[in-house]
This record gives sequence, C-alpha cells and structure tokens, in this order.
Amino acid sequence: MKQNKGNRNSEGLESVSHAARLAVIAGAITTLGDALSTIAAGLALEDELKENENNSNEIDKLQKQIDELNYEMKQLKRMSR
Repeated sequence: MKQNKGNRNSEGLESVSHAARLAVIAGAITTLGDALSTIAAGLALEDELKENENNSNEIDKLQKQIDELNYEMKQLKRMSR
C-alpha cells in the first residue's frame, strides 16, 4: 500500500508539474501577444504623427502662398491708385 501511495503522489506531482509548465507557456504567449500589440500601437501612432507632420507642412505651404497673393494684391491696389 505504501508503494501505491508513492505512485499516486509522484503522478500527482507530475500532473501538477505539467500544469505549471502549461501555465508558464500560456503566460509567455500572453506576454508576447501584449508586446506585439504594444508595438503595433506604437507603429500606428508613428504613422499618424508623420501624417500630421505632412499635413502641417502642406498647411504652411498654403499659408505662404496666401501671404504672397495678399502681398501681390496690395501691390496691385497701390499701382492702380
């Protein structure tokens, strides 16, 4: 009987060991998924910032053109007087 109890204990420990290994593997996979998600969010944010920067550059160019046209209009008004 003592030998039978010893087998049960070792089987129980073995099954706990497998469960612990699976828990560690599951935790590692979850952590990897979280890391990939964070990287993807960072890349999306970087793309958004670049797009905003490009839009800002375009707005600056348009403002410069508007300012130049206003200057030319003022010059034309002065010439017509």
